[in-house]
This record gives sequence, structure tokens and C-alpha cells, in this order.
Amino acid sequence: MKVETVIIGAGLSGLSCAVQLEKEKKDYLLVEKAKRIGGRVGSIYEKDNIYDIGFQVFNTAYKNTMQLIDSDDIKLKMFKPGSVIHDGKMFQLISDPLRDPKQLFTSLFSSISTFKDKLKVLSLIAQLSNYDIQSDNSTDMRTIDFLKKQNFSDKFIELFFTPFFAGIFLEKDLQTSSKFFKYVFSNFSNGLACLPSEGMQKIPDLIFKNISSDRLLLNQSLERIEDNGLLIFNNGQTIKGNNIVLTGGSHKKIGLNKVSYNSVRNIYFESDIKIENGKYIHLFPKDSTINNVAVLNQVSHNYSKSNSLLSISVIGHELKDKLDIKQFKRRLANYFGGNDSNYEWVKSFDIKNATIKQNTNFFESNTYSLSKGFIIAGDHSVYGSIEGAVLSGINASKKILN
Repeated sequence: MKVETVIIGAGLSGLSCAVQLEKEKKDYLLVEKAKRIGGRVGSIYEKDNIYDIGFQVFNTAYKNTMQLIDSDDIKLKMFKPGSVIHDGKMFQLISDPLRDPKQLFTSLFSSISTFKDKLKVLSLIAQLSNYDIQSDNSTDMRTIDFLKKQNFSDKFIELFFTPFFAGIFLEKDLQTSSKFFKYVFSNFSNGLACLPSEGMQKIPDLIFKNISSDRLLLNQSLERIEDNGLLIFNNGQTIKGNNIVLTGGSHKKIGLNKVSYNSVRNIYFESDIKIENGKYIHLFPKDSTINNVAVLNQVSHNYSKSNSLLSISVIGHELKDKLDIKQFKRRLANYFGGNDSNYEWVKSFDIKNATIKQNTNFFESNTYSLSKGFIIAGDHSVYGSIEGAVLSGINASKKILN
């Protein structure tokens, strides 16, 4: 088979590239090794529950992604802006008083942060309101060093910044590039964290609505690429393309292997207890196992018919470690009330390649030297996020169209 452009991988980068080629009526084929589209963004639908594959959120500040989906179809449901933090003794709520004015008094008098910390947060919001990662020429450093340089208190860094951004970066030491921190912080300041009403899988599904279904081949894994650019797949099929867009990990097929990942264990429990303040993300800086908990069906009722569907993120532990369900039940009962019998384990995901490791100077080094006809896409080529993946696909399509 011959085709003008072959896109390997139907994650968000491959899909967004395909959308642009579809608009221009270009000849292309989108080939995916899995049985579903979406890559690292997706959901499993079982027994009236929606299980996102890893705790993920969408952000309304993702402008490129928002342009590819119908806002009426996706029906975004918002988290409350802020967090509920267990300081080792009790829960404390900190919220954005500008967008969550009902919690102004609670946030002002929370002992999580000093008054100086609160002023510095407002200053950082203003400083990063129009932040563009590609235009940032400042010296890069670790996120933890950036926060200390901003003179946030050690307590605020420990109780808020560390667990909140560990839940995004999926590493607890905040070694991640300060440029990526600034990008994420800016998005949370300008947009709202949310979930599609029917799960994260709706994002790739709605992007795919702009693509001809006959342009997609599922369940076909790329085995190798011959020197002449011929693609050999696991079922014996061969495809020749003038342009080959390599997304996800498919760049390894041409000898490139620069991407490292953070892992996460994502565990779901159902409870007959309705969790208080369930529309906020709960953080657990003093817990050696649980980093954050989200009560997904309090954000979108479609996620479960139970009183509470809890999505738990465990970071910094070996995925091979045995899952101690009894321990989790005890911890959840201690935090949210009731006893062990009020919490039932229903699903878990061990995700080895969850987020890209974007350490210091990542954004100065993520360039590739490629043979003619090969194009690299994927969030690792821009910045690690849903928006980064989409932008990388758009960038890839521009190279083809130009």
C-alpha cells in the first residue's frame, strides 16, 4: 500500500495531525497498535462506572485542544479551584478566593500558608498570566529550587506545592523543570481543571469525529522501518509513505530513544459514604503512600452511581510491589470516616509510562536530527500535557503541508 503520509499512533498527537491533513484533503493513513484511540488519554467503561486510565484532568486553558472538540458535546464538569489538604491531623481547605468566593474566609485563615505565602501566590499568578514556555529565556532550574527562590515558606511548599504538583508531574521531589511548573501554574490560573462528563476518553473520541473513519487502522503494531522507508507491521502488512509521522514511542524504530517517563499506580475504590468537599482534589502530604484522591462522580455524576468513586494516585512506589487493599481501606476510613467495610476496591492501573520526565533544561534539548520524510510528534517533542500532544500534532501537519 502507498500513501502520502503515514501517522504512527492514534494518541492525541496523531489525531490532531490527522485532523489538519483532513481539512486540507490530503492523503494520509492513521495506524494504531491498540484497539482504541487516545494513547495515554482514555477511559474504561465497566458496570456503570467510568475508570480513567490514570487520574487525569482537562484544563479549559488548553486553547488548541478546545478548537478541535465541540464544547457542547464534551460537557465539561469543573473541579472546585483549590485543594483540601490533610496536614497529618485534619483536613484544611485552601481555595482561589477570586473564583471560589464562598471559601474566602476559610482560605484566609487556613494555617497551611502564611499571609506572605498568599500574597506571593497572587504575585505569581500575575507574573505568569501570559506565560509562554517557548518564549521563556530565563535560567531553568528544578521546581523545588524555583519555589524556594520565590521565598514561599517551607510549610506551604511541603503541604501544598509538593503534593499538588507531584500529582501532575508524578514525582515527589519536584525535580521537574521550573519552566514546566510555570506552564502548569499558568494554566491553572487562567483556566479551570475539569473532566469531560463521560470520561477522558471523550477527548480523543471527539477529535476523531473530524476524521474519516476509513483513514484509521486499529490493532496494527509497527514492527520495523526498512532503509527505504517501507513500514512493516505485525500482521505482515506493508505501507510506504512519503511522510512518516512518528508519535508516542514509535520514534524508537529509527533509533531515537531519548524519552524517560514517570510511573504511577492509580487505584479506584467505591464507598457508600459521600465524601465531604468532594469537588476538590484532596492532597495527603504526610501520607507515605497516598498522594492525592479525587472523588470523580462528585465532579461528574456519570462516573458512578455509588455515593463516591475515589481515584487514588500512588507515586514513588515500585509498580511491582503488592497492592495492600486492607491498608488502603484502613487509611481511607481514617481520613473520610466509616470503617473498612465502607470502602470497596474496584479497579487499579499500573502505568509505567505515565508522564514524561521533564528535568532541568529539557526544553533546550528535546530536538531531533531526522532523515528526510520523518517527522517526530508527541508531547515529548513539545511539553508533557494534553495540550502539548495536540500542539505537536499540529506542528507535524504544518511541516507536511509546507
